[in-house]
Amino acid sequence: MKLLIVLFMLSITLFGAHIDEFASNMGYYRDYDKATVQAKKENKPIMLVVVGDYCPWCRKFERKTLQRAAVAINVQQNFIPVIVDKKYDQKHYPKEYYSKRIPTVYFIEPKKQTRVFESLGYVKRADFLNTLNEVISKHVKAK
Repeated sequence: MKLLIVLFMLSITLFGAHIDEFASNMGYYRDYDKATVQAKKENKPIMLVVVGDYCPWCRKFERKTLQRAAVAINVQQNFIPVIVDKKYDQKHYPKEYYSKRIPTVYFIEPKKQTRVFESLGYVKRADFLNTLNEVISKHVKAK
């Protein structure tokens, strides 16, 4: 029984570790409140990525879309990115952005904290770049 408990605790720790590593490598915030402060300061939309370490489509989205150079550069230049785990981070981001399906990406206007756009599921790089450009265009018009 003790072995099962140890293995369970280890698996929980490892789930969170992947998202922390991704956030660190890609320059994403893990704290929604800190990201909001920075987004207001820089007047950039928040890009909230809701994933789960147990989700294969989330891993694919991170690997084949978010980590690609064109997407990563666009995100860093035009957004304040935040990544949270749907299951383990629920108390650390607003309830209105809890999602039943993952991966989900919410684009949020920083001052009013309103949703500008929502992207659901795995999205290929080219399609996600189009989404990023659409959100940027909406944000520029709203200024």
